[in-house]
Amino acid sequence: MSPKVQQLGTKVSIVEQFRRRQIVQGAISTIAGHGLAHASLSRIAAEAGVSRGVISYHFDGRDELIEQVVTALFTDTNRYIKDHVDRAEGAQAKLRAFIESSFAFMAAHRANFVALVDIWGSFGSPQAKRRFNATMYDPCRRHVQSILRLGQSEGCFRAFDTSTLATTIQGAIDGVMLQWVFDESAVDLAACSAELVAMFEGTTRA
Repeated sequence: MSPKVQQLGTKVSIVEQFRRRQIVQGAISTIAGHGLAHASLSRIAAEAGVSRGVISYHFDGRDELIEQVVTALFTDTNRYIKDHVDRAEGAQAKLRAFIESSFAFMAAHRANFVALVDIWGSFGSPQAKRRFNATMYDPCRRHVQSILRLGQSEGCFRAFDTSTLATTIQGAIDGVMLQWVFDESAVDLAACSAELVAMFEGTTRA
């Protein structure tokens, strides 16, 4: 393959990635604003500023698009959290960074979580729920668990079951998120973040 053809292929790939991302963002905004039940391809296309045909070119129907929306929601969240955790030094600082960055990302991307909760409540089959759980909770729990294990190896965290506590920490974060999605004015994310940091710093301390 000639260098010009390779370069053209790279440009096409970048353009396609940009277009897919544009459509996914349009779907997120549509679901957040109108609900999954009313997020037709036509409405998503209008929100994304493309034709319905462009969506059909990049995605094999609405179901595949929604799957990509779920993937994007968690990929973006997890990347943001990981970047902040990786910059922190030591397990205690990493645990604080995990909690604080979780809430910071929520505050900056409310539409993501409104859309997520609506999608979350729309899965009907047990198989779909398990797939969603594998996409959503497993990576989060493993990330928190790795921080907790690090803290135990450093001697700054007491002995406890890391899987159980990782589940509890993620559950506390998601519980606040749900209440905030349902009633934004009733939940102070920054205050909740600070309380959870204090709570879990206390309960993990050796």
